Amino acid sequence: MSKRIDIAGVRFDPIRYDDVLMAVEAFVHLDRQHMIVTPNPEMVVNAQGHSEFRSILNHASLSIPDGIGILWAAYYLSLPKSKSSFIEFVRVMGSLFKVLFKSKSIHSILPQRVTGSDLLLKIVDRSQQAQWRIFLLGAAPGVAEVAVDRLLEQYPQSIFAGTFAGTPEPSHEDDLVRRINLAQPDILFVAYGSPAQEEWIARNLKKLNTTKVVVGVGGAIDFAAGRAKRAPQFMQKIGLEWLWRLVREPRRIKRIWTATVVFVRMIVGYK
Repeated sequence: MSKRIDIAGVRFDPIRYDDVLMAVEAFVHLDRQHMIVTPNPEMVVNAQGHSEFRSILNHASLSIPDGIGILWAAYYLSLPKSKSSFIEFVRVMGSLFKVLFKSKSIHSILPQRVTGSDLLLKIVDRSQQAQWRIFLLGAAPGVAEVAVDRLLEQYPQSIFAGTFAGTPEPSHEDDLVRRINLAQPDILFVAYGSPAQEEWIARNLKKLNTTKVVVGVGGAIDFAAGRAKRAPQFMQKIGLEWLWRLVREPRRIKRIWTATVVFVRMIVGYK
């Protein structure tokens, strides 16, 4: 595995989807358990004032860059720093311009954006041949069941050991762990949103008897169920998926502000 890239104290693996799938295949056959995290710009901002959360991210077996903003930050931080504020401003604007119009050029440090939503689909697809047992934990009641029905239409040979909504509250953990252990999955997807899902995994990973890989996937189960829709591919490629979500869900404006404006200002300050 290549050396991790530091972005404002949060470390990322320079990795592609195929690399993640190869790692998952290896993890399933190892004795110890593995946590995969999918930090995005909002999570990096939140990690600045939350040392425990930052530590959880940095101690995961894999930390994958979920967000074009992460790729931009890795590229911008790799550029030489100028003593001139004006030149540095030009570099910031130029690097952001590349996100929209020359996005391939920002892949020099982190080679690919690896989203939790797409990763879930790719792991389910690979599980058909590998016969991995999968459990979906989280999302609103009934959503994971719909997601399984839709996934089985697309990946009919996949095996779902179980689903459960539950909550990330510590008082409910014993029941959740018992349910998961009874189902005996190889891979567990946890969709409680961040940082709740990462904290839940960190507290409970060692209690899971058969589970070898646990992945925090945020809203991926909602997307798999069709409850939320991804942005068109062209908007994903040029880093405007946040604009799509803002138009569809205006209530997310505070989170999107954090993931865009606050994140960019923080990265510039960090450099």
